[in-house]
Amino acid sequence: MLSRKEQKFIKSLKVKKYRMREKCFLIEGAKNVQELLKSDFDIEMILGTEEFFSLNLKSGDHRNEIVTAEMLQQLGTFKTNEDALAIARTKSYDLDTLSFDDHIFVLDGVGDPGNVGTIIRTLDWFGFDQLICSSDCAEFYHPKVINSTMGSFTRVKVVSCELENFYQNNNLPVYAADMDGNPLDRINQKEPLVMVMGSESHGVSPITLQNMEARITIPRFGGAESLNVGIATGILAGHLRMSR
Repeated sequence: MLSRKEQKFIKSLKVKKYRMREKCFLIEGAKNVQELLKSDFDIEMILGTEEFFSLNLKSGDHRNEIVTAEMLQQLGTFKTNEDALAIARTKSYDLDTLSFDDHIFVLDGVGDPGNVGTIIRTLDWFGFDQLICSSDCAEFYHPKVINSTMGSFTRVKVVSCELENFYQNNNLPVYAADMDGNPLDRINQKEPLVMVMGSESHGVSPITLQNMEARITIPRFGGAESLNVGIATGILAGHLRMSR
């Protein structure tokens, strides 16, 4: 049985300051928890319905608790959760952990958690396992980010940093996605490069403008005013992956 203190602790992880203080985060839903179980994240606890545990192994050093679907909904952020909820320890990556032998995507001021999570899932699809996020992006461990990744958070290394430090610590050419940029085929896509995706409302930051070589655009054939940043990232990731 979960004590009231434990329930309060789990609920507190919906808030950033408590995630930072406790160095723990929430993972919700069968797919995300199943991917967590296959990862190298340190798991503190898994709460699940009887049906979830009947279909998934209970082994491991973490604690397992059978709870009702109603309890999962009370503790987490899902309106409906009939499977599982987990608590795991956060990880911290810095620039020294990066590899520069493949294209690297950068999110510059992308504040919507759903977009950030979708981008992580999309990059995982195309085999990109690194992502740089500026300090004003949505927090990686925000529940909406983790939920939107559908488990890809376990495979993509996300480094949150000041972009000036990132640009100073690598020699790759920097390009920024922009509606008024050059066609993608104007750049050498076979060699590693940095592709920056900016905020849909404000574009990229001044520090990116100072460090980029050129703007790159996705050709428009219809009348839509703009592309969602997650969709734009998917298109560019597909082109860059196939070019290599």
